[in-house]
Amino acid sequence: MAYIASFAAPGFLVAFAILVWKTSPNRPLNRRFTTFTAIVSVWATAVTAVHGGMHLTLWIPISFAAGSLIPASFLAFMHAFAPMEGVRARRVLRALLIIGVVAGIVFSVLSITTNLIVSEPTISGTTISRKQGSLYPMFAFFIVATWATAIAAFLLKWRVARGRSRAELQFVAAGMIVPGIAGIVTNVLLPWITGRSAYGAIGPYFALSFVAIIGHALIRRRITDLRLVLHNGLTLALATVASLVPAIVLLELFGPRLFGHLGGGERVLVLVTIGVVILTVAPTRDVVRRLLDRYVYRTRANYQRTVRSASRALTRMLDLKRLLPFISRTVVEATGVEGVAIYLKDDDGFRRAMTQRRSEASTFAAPEIAPVSVIEALARVQDAVVTEEVLRQIVTDDDRRLNDDLARSDWALLLPVIADDGLIAFIAVGSKLSGDPFYSQDLDLLMTLANQAGIAIKNARLYAQVVLANEYIENIVATIESGVAAINSAGRVAMFNRAAERLTGLAADGVVGRTAASLPHCLSAPLLASAADGVARTLPEIELPGADRVRPVICTTSPLRDPDGTVLGAVAVFSDLTPLKELEVERRRAERLAYFEVLASGIAHEIKNPLVAIKTFTQLLPRRASEPQFVGEFGRIVGREINRMERVVDRLRTLAHPGRRPEHAVDVRAPLAEALEFMQATFDEKRIIVSVSLGETPYRILGDHQNLEQLFLNLLMNAHEATPPGGPLSVAVMHEGELVTVTVADSGPGIPPELREKIFEPFFTTKQRGSGLGLAISAAVAQAHGARLHMANPPEGGATFTVEFPLAPVTAPVVA
Repeated sequence: MAYIASFAAPGFLVAFAILVWKTSPNRPLNRRFTTFTAIVSVWATAVTAVHGGMHLTLWIPISFAAGSLIPASFLAFMHAFAPMEGVRARRVLRALLIIGVVAGIVFSVLSITTNLIVSEPTISGTTISRKQGSLYPMFAFFIVATWATAIAAFLLKWRVARGRSRAELQFVAAGMIVPGIAGIVTNVLLPWITGRSAYGAIGPYFALSFVAIIGHALIRRRITDLRLVLHNGLTLALATVASLVPAIVLLELFGPRLFGHLGGGERVLVLVTIGVVILTVAPTRDVVRRLLDRYVYRTRANYQRTVRSASRALTRMLDLKRLLPFISRTVVEATGVEGVAIYLKDDDGFRRAMTQRRSEASTFAAPEIAPVSVIEALARVQDAVVTEEVLRQIVTDDDRRLNDDLARSDWALLLPVIADDGLIAFIAVGSKLSGDPFYSQDLDLLMTLANQAGIAIKNARLYAQVVLANEYIENIVATIESGVAAINSAGRVAMFNRAAERLTGLAADGVVGRTAASLPHCLSAPLLASAADGVARTLPEIELPGADRVRPVICTTSPLRDPDGTVLGAVAVFSDLTPLKELEVERRRAERLAYFEVLASGIAHEIKNPLVAIKTFTQLLPRRASEPQFVGEFGRIVGREINRMERVVDRLRTLAHPGRRPEHAVDVRAPLAEALEFMQATFDEKRIIVSVSLGETPYRILGDHQNLEQLFLNLLMNAHEATPPGGPLSVAVMHEGELVTVTVADSGPGIPPELREKIFEPFFTTKQRGSGLGLAISAAVAQAHGARLHMANPPEGGATFTVEFPLAPVTAPVVA
């Protein structure tokens, strides 16, 4: 059974060779590996047949012929698997390959056709003996030298390799050092020294492990950490051996009597032993695994512990100045790289935020602005970018540009930092100091750290923005002259600035954190109301009690909402109106003085002319008193000038005291209609076309009928004087909301813009003959009725005077 099972190794080699070839049939490396494996399979079959005693004269020459070709085929495989860097080195290796292939073919032919290598094979029990030919020493030297050449080529390539190439070479080393050397010793050197092939049957099994390890390096695209492979393999092997030891010991002790003289107790003991072996396989495996963990992983990062500690720290850090060094330090300690650079996105692209190097002599570079090709690649794949893979997959100019940028900075790995499906940062990682590549376990660890770093960096940047905005708000609130008080959703004071302290006389320390009731009622009531219903409020003027006096303030409250619209509190901004009140008093005083100055000047002008005439007649009266005509003229002129002065005085009285604010509802159309009726003859005389629109419903205002008629008469007289003969003039009454608007529009030249502010001043007139009191009296009457009188020059020409009256309350008494 063991003899038949031994043929499984060559069969497995053939199957494995076909599997590797089918993964990439056109790849030269796969073809050379398939050729090498096929030759090893032939050799293993021949060796197995020889040690089975089958046709020694046939299989021994075949085993030596195939064995002659193994070193050359392996050197050809190494020539494709690990090409040399320099031109001279490649030429030397190619020449050695040609020599090895030619020599291998020569020795293969001589092994089959002559006795110069080996002859006269014999078998005694399980030991194979043969007579060595005259060329056997040269054959053995050829085998060792060719294999050593392959190892030398491997070592030269391994010294300069990085990344995945280095990992693949590690697998080749695992296959060459132990299985290769062991096969040479058992099947070449020991037979040469002893003349017997006592251990030759073991050779195919070494070849099996050798081929399997190298084939694994070819099939896998992402090379696995060799230490992990060895760890798992050794764990299983040692656990199996350790589990079989009790059974082997018992079989050795009780084997001769097991079937013939085995008693009942011995049978039970055998069964118990078998049970013990079965039960101790798993525990023994676990114990061995823990022991190997301590040995194999004593210098490796504990990935689970690294992720756990990093997660705990990243969720607690909100300061970028602490966060970025921690991320860099974690990457360096976990992977042992030459350097790390972290780039953050800003308005100009991705800018270097920090750099960490192992030494100043390191070739790891970190430019201020990240290369565009790097950003484009990371934004496109949103996954780790390995420099070795970029080098192997150069197709387009973009790939070539990316490879050049990575090589220029000596970046071996790029880790994207993603947040909200967008690239917000990335981590550039240098090569490992050990020269190892980044294994899948490394990439899993680093991408996990990068993903967690994305959340942490986003939170830190948002926190920085919030802190900056809070500092802005605090500085603004602390320096403005208006008081600011805010409450939270629980109704407690959250903010109380210095201006609020000054205006209220309350200390912030005694207010912040307490309920809104600690504030004056005029502030707490609107604050609580806005926080309750979410409605902003404006209180034009309220009295705020302070430490020394009561101040008039204007207060505005607004609700504070989160992005979802939920009310989180309210804020009140209140300003002291005392300076404005004082300025208003001063302004009114100045206006009154200016008004009196204009009034006095106007009165003097209006009265001086009649007084001049009276004075002149008075001076002439003594000399001409006897002239009846003079006396009659004197009486007429003096009486006229006195009446003129009396009218001025009456109009001044109306201007100064337009009357108390009326308290009776009057239909505004009634005094307007009477004024129109009074002016109708005057309009007809000048052929003015008057259009009137008074409406069909009454518009009641609080007013005095006589004063309103005088107001409308003044406006109509001005419109009559401005309208040319035959021109249009319109009068309209309109209702707009809570207002009644009376409009008088003429078709005259209009009012020049520079005179619009002066037309309502007393004694200002643009007419050759006029007192300048008509519009001033009209403005005073309008003001007494709570109305607003203003004028405008419409685009079509003329001037439009508009009076806006507030509607009377429904409960006001009506005057017929």
